[in-house]
Amino acid sequence: MSIAPGVIILGAEYQALGLLRRLAGEQIPCVLIDQDKWGAARFSRYRSPFHQSPRYDSDEFWPWLVNLAERQNFRGWVLVPTDDEQVRQIARHFDAATAMFRCGGMAWDEYSVLYDKRLNYQWCLRHGITTPKSYIPHSREDVTGMELTFPWIIKPAFKRNFSKHSKAKAIRINSHEELKANLNGDLAAVPVEDLLYQEIIPGDGRNQWSYAGLFVEGEAIAAFTACRRRQHPPDFGRASTYVMAEPNDKIEQESRRIMKLLRYTGLAEVEWKQDPRDGQYKFLEVNARSWGWHSLASHVVGNLPKMFYDHLLGKQLVPVQAQYGWRWVKHVTDLPVALHLWRRNELGLKAYLQSLRGQVTCCEWERGDPLPFFLQFLLVPYLMIKRGY
Repeated sequence: MSIAPGVIILGAEYQALGLLRRLAGEQIPCVLIDQDKWGAARFSRYRSPFHQSPRYDSDEFWPWLVNLAERQNFRGWVLVPTDDEQVRQIARHFDAATAMFRCGGMAWDEYSVLYDKRLNYQWCLRHGITTPKSYIPHSREDVTGMELTFPWIIKPAFKRNFSKHSKAKAIRINSHEELKANLNGDLAAVPVEDLLYQEIIPGDGRNQWSYAGLFVEGEAIAAFTACRRRQHPPDFGRASTYVMAEPNDKIEQESRRIMKLLRYTGLAEVEWKQDPRDGQYKFLEVNARSWGWHSLASHVVGNLPKMFYDHLLGKQLVPVQAQYGWRWVKHVTDLPVALHLWRRNELGLKAYLQSLRGQVTCCEWERGDPLPFFLQFLLVPYLMIKRGY
């Protein structure tokens, strides 16, 4: 009798914790790999071997992973990423990755239009996908003829270089003087080819929607829509802190069109923001990996990581109908966000407490696996240094 392969979870933070609980809970062997030494998943009761890797964005990462797989007999295991740089590594070495591991994703030629936001903007224009108005600068002095009106934001075309110099997801620009100050200041070492200028879509997480789940050749197998009710930071959120699964036919329809164009296989989240000025939903990005609040899916469409595992092992999957109403919260970051919104008179105490009642699943807390919830608070200073939150 052959032994079923295990799963290599790339990451050790809360995304990896959710994956570990869903997979190890089904008696599937797992191993954790992360560039940082500590993360919430390392404290789970589902004890799994851990290996600290080189940085995901370094040239050493892929050879190191291949060497580890050979030494530890991980050939044929399922590979699940939780970070864009991990996905970039898989895409760059896609033939080798699919020969050694079981994985989803796309080769670099296809994935680059998701990874590089400058390419993605042009891709959206070609396919008639409504997206925020953007401008692609060609030099650091390139400001004339721009169609954007102040204020607007500077975004990274990709995070790899930008995040070394700024922890912000986007930088608000109010004038030509502020643009020059930022380009010659914190972003002085960032090539202009790494930057995108984009209009600001008003509103916070309540305007931000997603269609997320498991896709096979672009077809949704188990996916659902959700609204990012609260995020950290509140205005240009890097991460969700409170998410509600609720139906949105328009988001589902447009997201399905995008995934069919990509013919994508794997776990993914398609992000949108509704523009209150014209009511249109504007496409933001596709996270072609496990996303932050993926554990909400367990209550809405089922065990997504296990479904993905089964698909990669050749099992036939039956499409799942979403059951809406459940919500997801990450307490360690949601409480500071709630306090911030309270100071801005945008969230009252009663509304906050009401949002935590009923069908709510916690990012960190699980009755049978409580330790990560308590120890995560000790990790906050470490994560502030390593990741800026």
